[in-house]
Amino acid sequence: MQETSLLSQLRTWFLQGIALLAPLTITLALLIWLGRSVELFVGGLLRHLLPGSWYVPGMGLVAALIVTLAAGLLANLFLVRWLLELAERVLDRIPLVKSLFQGLKDVARFFARTGDQDLGRPVVVTLPVGDASIQLVGFMMQEHAELPLALAKKEAEVPAGTETPADTVAVYLPMSYQVGGYTLYLDRSKVRPLAVGAEQALRSVITGGALNEEAGSTVKHGSVNPIGARRRIKRDQESRDQESRASERG
Repeated sequence: MQETSLLSQLRTWFLQGIALLAPLTITLALLIWLGRSVELFVGGLLRHLLPGSWYVPGMGLVAALIVTLAAGLLANLFLVRWLLELAERVLDRIPLVKSLFQGLKDVARFFARTGDQDLGRPVVVTLPVGDASIQLVGFMMQEHAELPLALAKKEAEVPAGTETPADTVAVYLPMSYQVGGYTLYLDRSKVRPLAVGAEQALRSVITGGALNEEAGSTVKHGSVNPIGARRRIKRDQESRDQESRASERG
């Protein structure tokens, strides 16, 4: 019994160590890889542009940061925006380049967002399933949404029955572990706000509800048990089962 309990405790400590070190290690590894890649690329350009004695290791990374900050500053100027829009229109005329450019542009815009408002307001979507209903956590992306087909009204006639209702919202429903997601165009009555931050709601959805951001180990009614609380409940149940079996033998 003691050996089994010791092995179970060691296994728990090992898994907790992985949960603690893995995110930190992977994040640091990605940052180091990104920094080295930028230094290798930009630093190589600087070696060709500058005299050999001028270059200092790390100068490529510093130069990339300065160029990125300068690009963000210049992006607010009207002339720069006009030139960028002109370049985008040219790229949009090239079939293969258009798909690649728009995809990379959308990804860059997503990661450049900051704050709960830009990420999308957390909401709960209620959908009927047979005689019951289900609730899904999503993010309000458009308060007054229109289907892409409805946006083409000015260019072509929209088929009857495809018009977007007046009070329609666009809600993005991410899937667990970020394997995908869905954008739903719903009536506003099917959506209600969720009183948590966007990042907290996103972490909860991505992990499949396995994590709870509430502090402490108290498990509230109707909420998802934290991982540590589940393990403690399991150990307590095993201890009670062992005591029950011991009393039956006695």
